[in-house]
Amino acid sequence: MRAVKVFVDTSAWIALLALKDAHHIHAEGAFAGLLAGNALVVTSNYIVDETVTWLRMRAGYEVAVSFREIIDQSQECSRLHLAWITEPIERKAWELFTRHPGLKLSLTDCTTAVLAAQLKLHIWSYDSDFAAIGCSVWAD
Repeated sequence: MRAVKVFVDTSAWIALLALKDAHHIHAEGAFAGLLAGNALVVTSNYIVDETVTWLRMRAGYEVAVSFREIIDQSQECSRLHLAWITEPIERKAWELFTRHPGLKLSLTDCTTAVLAAQLKLHIWSYDSDFAAIGCSVWAD
């Protein structure tokens, strides 16, 4: 049985993969704990896009490709579910985005918030804005 259900945000993927990230050590332990605990790990196609772009620009092409291969392999062995952002989710995300002009939320952040709420998932993120809009943020 899966006790924990977590949506992995871009900041968590980057912390896990970027050795110089301030949260890298924590992210390694947290991710190992999720895997050991048979957690349901979810991310979205928007998060994959954002993470691949970040990695490509800051860590290099090979790291970006390697990340996508990890996503694909994790799906194949049922360790990760890749959720696709649909038009209705994006529309709700845009509504959320326009309601919070004072926060530094991206549209991708808003799709994460909407999707996580629909799927009843905690969000693993190192960004504080998710808590500011009332999302359940995962803390191991």
